[in-house]
Amino acid sequence: MARQHFRRALLSSLTALTLLGALAADPIVLRTLPLRGASRLRIEVSGLPLFVTSQGASSGSVRVRLNYTSARPPRIESYRHGSWLELSTIAGGNSVIPFVSANPTHLDVAVPGDLPMQIHGFTGAISIVDPGANVAVDNGTGEIDVTGARVGVDLAAERGNVRATLAKGWRPSTVRLETGSGNVVLHVPANFRGHVVLGAAAGRTSDPLGANARDAKAPFVWLYSGKGDVRIVVDHS
Repeated sequence: MARQHFRRALLSSLTALTLLGALAADPIVLRTLPLRGASRLRIEVSGLPLFVTSQGASSGSVRVRLNYTSARPPRIESYRHGSWLELSTIAGGNSVIPFVSANPTHLDVAVPGDLPMQIHGFTGAISIVDPGANVAVDNGTGEIDVTGARVGVDLAAERGNVRATLAKGWRPSTVRLETGSGNVVLHVPANFRGHVVLGAAAGRTSDPLGANARDAKAPFVWLYSGKGDVRIVVDHS
């Protein structure tokens, strides 16, 4: 009898994994949103990781793709408010697969590189690749990672690591990286110059910059962690 129960449990697990693989391998392209005069993008996301990139994006639209395995996909709403295109996503639903989390989902958004963005997150990691315009992110619980920023970044998390990498062609702009609990890391190009202020209330700071690079009049660069380390890394490659 015990052996039969084991075989049934094993069969159920294999079936669940097979179904999960089939669903995960089939991303659902939800929609393409024309900008139609909108010059800024605001995203609100809760309960799922968000990945934003300018790679492969169309110049006149925002492309939204959702991967999910829950019984109900996250609800996605979009509308325009003045010059803003606004996108709201909230995860929900129960899993149809035994032993699998109710929301193993993630949202991918492709945006034109010159489109400024504001992103408001509640839970879940937020990653942005190659933003060509100013980007501002605030997140509740979850890390923030911005790679290849070419202009200004304003990133703040209540709980989670915050990381940003400035591109070699970075145009001097205000930089703010802050978290209540987590580490802060800023990667800068070798020719970086700024007025840098670092603070770690309960952690360590690491700053390899020389005085000329650190004490410039502008732009203002603010790095702070309430509980965690703060570090600057110079990329010489």
